[in-house]
Amino acid sequence: MQLAGAKKVQQVLADPKWLERFVADERERAQLRESFTDLYPLDDSEEGRIALERAYKECDKFVLKPQREGGGNNVYRGDIPTFLDRLDEEDKAKAATTASADQQTGPRGREGYILMSLIESPRDMEQVLVKAGEARGTRARVISELGIYGVVLLREDVDGTAAAARGGNRAELLVNETVGHLLRTKPVESDEGGVATGYSVIDSPLLVSP
Repeated sequence: MQLAGAKKVQQVLADPKWLERFVADERERAQLRESFTDLYPLDDSEEGRIALERAYKECDKFVLKPQREGGGNNVYRGDIPTFLDRLDEEDKAKAATTASADQQTGPRGREGYILMSLIESPRDMEQVLVKAGEARGTRARVISELGIYGVVLLREDVDGTAAAARGGNRAELLVNETVGHLLRTKPVESDEGGVATGYSVIDSPLLVSP
């Protein structure tokens, strides 16, 4: 369950062939895909090589994301090519310390990142932001990010006796419910969105009738 939140796992699950493994209903898969943005690997696969080329030629459309949380870790737009060059130089420096400068001893630095298309949010909202430690709020044009929380409880079939009845699945699903949300709001000019790092603030949604 923890791995499902990792950027690399999200990139893999965005591939239709892997989504089909976990979501059998085609209608549900189609609904899920409507919410996906484009996610690409930066490995030596054909998809990865195409993504690397786009990261250089169309960098303004993308963000590089590592397997870290909390804000301040992503690389945006025009900073991407220089950052990738630096990772490449670090790889070459590591290779130079091996018996052969051409020997690849492990994953390249860029493989620790995924390339994601930037999400373009509405930019005509204004709000007063009050951050921790500030006596007064500041009016700013803002964008928000809504996260939905869920609870999943599974019971593992240790000896596998009931797995056959569930199509080979060794875990029985007991609870799978939506239990809450978190709305983060930040100034429109800020790329990062971490609350703990001071980029955004906790907000509350205003529900309106269509």
